[in-house]
Amino acid sequence: MNKFLLIFFPLFLFAEVIFPYTFSLKKDEIIEFKIYYKNFTFPLKFRWTLFKNDVLVVICHYNNFPRHIELFKDNLNTFKVNIMDYLEFYPYFLIKFEDFNDKIATFKMYLFRGKNIKVKRIR
Repeated sequence: MNKFLLIFFPLFLFAEVIFPYTFSLKKDEIIEFKIYYKNFTFPLKFRWTLFKNDVLVVICHYNNFPRHIELFKDNLNTFKVNIMDYLEFYPYFLIKFEDFNDKIATFKMYLFRGKNIKVKRIR
């Protein structure tokens, strides 16, 4: 078993995220990504803080810029994160609030126009 971990654990450390990517978070648990695009590196941190009356409050830091977002369970449950703003067709993420069960929120992240983009989950 130890040999298996020694061989495959480093591969998991450097694995890229495959899209669409589903993740679940507890309250105030942080998920972090590094986005690599055109010789730039952008950090993405994401967490949720409150779920009340079918509204989820999310705090997202992209490129060290904080955003406060309210997502609803049935509609208006998606927000957009632009990777870079260009006049051309720029790549972006859509992060969708899927469900809330037993103090755990589930999200799905989609990448659009993601050619030449690497995304690595840190935590």
